[in-house]
This record gives sequence, structure tokens and C-alpha cells, in this order.
Amino acid sequence: MKRDWDTIREILIKFEGLAPDAGPLQLGDFPSEKAYEYSYHVELLIEAGLIHGQMSKTLGHHAQNFLAQRLTWQGHEFLDAIRSDTVWNKTKTSFVKGGLSMTFDLVKEVAKDVAVALLKSTIVS
Repeated sequence: MKRDWDTIREILIKFEGLAPDAGPLQLGDFPSEKAYEYSYHVELLIEAGLIHGQMSKTLGHHAQNFLAQRLTWQGHEFLDAIRSDTVWNKTKTSFVKGGLSMTFDLVKEVAKDVAVALLKSTIVS
């Protein structure tokens, strides 16, 4: 399965919106028709250190359940860089125009550059 950056962003935004007493997110908190996709991407986010959580390991290619408690500091920092729809869309467009693959470090760096450019244009106006 390919890594889908829009799904990653969606998951991070969902985590950030959790109430403090909501308990952990689980696979059942996401649309069932895309269960495998969400499970796969949550596992990637856990591996990348962007969220704290655990996967329920099973054999086969079906969705794995997970218990994910919260974003990490790095998860908050990454989400802060890509949260804005304007920044996110300009970031994705930059990669498409450049014909480049989106990697975690590059996405964060390009998103920061886009945000800085937007801030500079706002300050000048």
C-alpha cells in the first residue's frame, strides 16, 4: 500500500481534536470501508513517532486494530506545519510541480517554507 499524505493529515487532525477524557482512538473510530488504509497509516504514524499507540498484531492482510492515545511533540509540530488548508495545498502542489516524492522531512520543510512565504506576503500587504 502506498503512503497517502492526505490520510496521514486527516488522522493527525482527528487526534488533535480529541477531548482529554475521550480515551484512545481505535479502528472503529474511522470509516469501515477504509479500515485497512487507516490501520496501515496509524501504524506508520506510530513507527514515525508522531503518535503514541499500539497495534494489535494479526496475521493476514486485513485491518489491524489499534489503541492510539495521543500525538507526540513531534506529531504536534508536524501537524502545526501542515494543518492550514492553504499551506497543505500549496505544499502538495510544490511536490507535483517539482516531480518529487513526498518524504516526511521534505513535507515538513516545504510546509514551513510555504507558511513563511504566506506570512511575509501578509506582513508586506
